[in-house]
Amino acid sequence: MKRNRSYYIILVLILFVVTYSAYAAYQKQKNGPVFLDNHVFQRYNDQWGLWVDLNAEKKSLLEKASEFGVLAREVMEINHLTDADLKRLKRSIFFPYSAEYMRNLQEKELFRETIESPIDQFIWPILPNNKSRISSRIGRRWNTWHTGLDIAIPKNSIVLAAADGVVEEAGRGGDYGLAVKIYHHDMNHFHTVYGHNQELLVKPGDVVKKGQIIAFSGNTGKSTGPHVHFEVRFHNVYLNPENFLTPFEEGVATNLVGFAD
Repeated sequence: MKRNRSYYIILVLILFVVTYSAYAAYQKQKNGPVFLDNHVFQRYNDQWGLWVDLNAEKKSLLEKASEFGVLAREVMEINHLTDADLKRLKRSIFFPYSAEYMRNLQEKELFRETIESPIDQFIWPILPNNKSRISSRIGRRWNTWHTGLDIAIPKNSIVLAAADGVVEEAGRGGDYGLAVKIYHHDMNHFHTVYGHNQELLVKPGDVVKKGQIIAFSGNTGKSTGPHVHFEVRFHNVYLNPENFLTPFEEGVATNLVGFAD
């Protein structure tokens, strides 16, 4: 009888240790730093690099690949490009960085930005300290219901994923213009939508991370000026995005961190 009781106590202690360890790991992850893509460090398919418009830079793919220390073939593969695609290319493509190029960035003291964000909270879909303002909130506007939050921001500014998720839709969507819709399985199955972009950098099926660049802002669709239309949805019910975000004025604090962190 005593032996059975001892086994029971040991089992309870083991369960306690395992549960506590899991909880501690979760708490550590819950308030961990979020790395924000910027104009130097950007992510795509778990690689660090940069989105480049070759037409704007007036450079060939080979020239730009050599600049970043990678093979043109690698660039073609990650962007799923063919030789025929290159002849009519009218969009930005992703160039991964070589290890040597990243070391050079470190030596030049170029950094990423981070913010503290719980795993169950969205982040603002724009870079902190950008020239931005809230131009319209969710609610009645012009005798219609405005379904999200409008953030006025200069054209071609970086648009970030508000949380980890999978891209469900990416393309032209009526009044939304060029828009991205992301499904967040780990956040109670919410969706977020980012509208009126100038260019989309992701496609349906892409897995994205919180703070990853997904588009460049614009003025497409039914829009009176460059801005990001940001929505939070739950089973197609439009929710107030500001209920899931830090206050706008307080969301600008960032830290600069090296690439290896």
